[in-house]
Order: sequence, then structure tokens, then C-alpha cells
Amino acid sequence: MPFVFLAAPILFFVAALHSLSLDTSPLSRFNGPMPTRGRYETSPMPVHPKTLAERLRWLRKQAGFTQVEVSLALGCEQAMVSSWEVGRTRPSAVTLGALAKQYGISLTALDTGHGFKEEAAKRPLPEAPADEPSDEDTLTLPPVAPGQVMLLDERSGTQTATDAAEAMAALLRALKKGRKAWVVVR
Repeated sequence: MPFVFLAAPILFFVAALHSLSLDTSPLSRFNGPMPTRGRYETSPMPVHPKTLAERLRWLRKQAGFTQVEVSLALGCEQAMVSSWEVGRTRPSAVTLGALAKQYGISLTALDTGHGFKEEAAKRPLPEAPADEPSDEDTLTLPPVAPGQVMLLDERSGTQTATDAAEAMAALLRALKKGRKAWVVVR
């Protein structure tokens, strides 16, 4: 009896396979190349964002960032940024503070929405990249010995030959103070 019990499902399975059309090409249902998906919006941009999710998305779009760029700046996954922007999850307090700083808006305005419209109106628009560098943007690099690092401080006008460890410490100090920094390798 157990043999008959096991044979019935096998026979049913063979009969089901036989009833299927035997298509030799698994992709024959596609006519031509597969379409590619381009940029798309999941929902229209709100004019007056009401929720934290809408405010996060609105600020990111206004700043001209992608979700990937925001995730790289925060050190998290792009899916996390997406999750915040659709309202599925909420950023931690530390992350919310970092986002507020990144977008140039107060934490209260970002979190609660109180005063958001006023603060958002005061935010500077992102600068368009210059087509050609001006004389102010060019900097002549001094010669440096192999194995040495040249530290240039544009604000003070100093040039200091140093080792890599001291240059890294100076870079971190400058970044903590909110100064701009470049690393050039030749």
C-alpha cells in the first residue's frame, strides 16, 4: 500500500509535465531585447512636505543628491535611505542630526516640520559646477621629495613638508572645523 501511495503523486507530476507545452527556448516569450528601466519617480514630489519621509526626500531632491550619494555620506545602505523616504522606518537621532546638518536645516524643523517651510526657503541652492576653472581655482603645486607629503594651507598661505601621519592628522583637524579639503596624488 505505501508503494501505491508514493506512486500516485509521481504519476500526477509526470502527467502535469506532459500537459505543459514543451518550449525549447526558455526566453521565446520575449520578442526582441529586454526593455531597460530608466529613471523613474515612485510618487510626485510634494509641494509642502508634511511627514518626515516627505521632508527627507524633498531635501535630498532639492540638494541634487541621489539616494546612493546620501547613503555613502552617512555610511549606510541605499535601501535604508529609501526606507526612510517612504516612511517604512525612521532614521536614528544621530543620523537625523547628520541629515539636518547635511541639508543645512535645523533638527527641529526636519524632525517635526515646525518652521520647515521658512528654513527651507532660506537654504542656499546647490552650486552649479563651473564649466572651466577660473584663476582662483588653480593652484600651482610645489615640488615634493618622494615619500614626503606637502601640506598646503590656502587660508594661512603656508606650505609644509611632512610625513603621511601628520598630513592625515591635519586633514582630520581641518574637516572637523568644517573646512574644505582636497587630496591630490601625482
